[in-house]
Amino acid sequence: MTLCDFERRSGAALVGFQGEVLSQAAYEDCTSCFVTADQGEIYTANYHKGTVSRLFLRDRTLEYEDTTLIRRKAGCHQVLLWKDRILVPCLFLDEVRIFDRDMNPAGRIAFPAGTGPRHGVFSKDGRRLYLVSELSNELFVISTGDWTIQSHISILPGGETHKKDTAAVRLSADESMLYVSTRTMDLLSVVDLRGDTPRLAQNVSCGGQHPRDFIRVENWLLAANRFSGTVDSFALRGDGTIAEKTGETEIPGVVCLAAR
Repeated sequence: MTLCDFERRSGAALVGFQGEVLSQAAYEDCTSCFVTADQGEIYTANYHKGTVSRLFLRDRTLEYEDTTLIRRKAGCHQVLLWKDRILVPCLFLDEVRIFDRDMNPAGRIAFPAGTGPRHGVFSKDGRRLYLVSELSNELFVISTGDWTIQSHISILPGGETHKKDTAAVRLSADESMLYVSTRTMDLLSVVDLRGDTPRLAQNVSCGGQHPRDFIRVENWLLAANRFSGTVDSFALRGDGTIAEKTGETEIPGVVCLAAR
């Protein structure tokens, strides 16, 4: 599944393993920034329009269902699926809006002004949501029982906040470590989750410029550095912290990574 621009409109396309377009749907005026899927249901978030769109995949055919306007210029950055709920971090509203699967409002999580919630990841048991803020450079731990913020910390050196441009967040397989990237500071942060509250364990260079995304693959971390046009690889120590840079591959304008 990919988000793309067509001749007159934007939308989504289903692409085969050989690069062939199997199906496509054009349903909006500018490209969404995030897509996720769950058993044939597909959701996209449009940062500029402040919308969430829903599609269905039936017999390898994409069918557009509807679009929900949260608010123009809400900064919708992601769609998180949790049980029968849909969560949408809205950067410019300083809120995570919560909906049921029919996109009816079902609550919200409010943050201090200037936080800018961006991306989150759930714990395996679904009891916690770890969410990072683009504008205030913080990690928030949220209880999914009542959607309250349990704790929050800066992910920057010296406890700094509001330097902007925090981007991606990933959780280690054993859930002991959490990783965060911050673009204009060219920084990777490692947060230790093994205590009662999260603790910033490490800040290191991303190896290039503007780490829009990264992934952890076994004992390696790969950073997608957009402005340097490189994917930089790092070895991980046994405790999950980042060791030396081990390689670099040129990929112009890289913004996203995924592992099969």
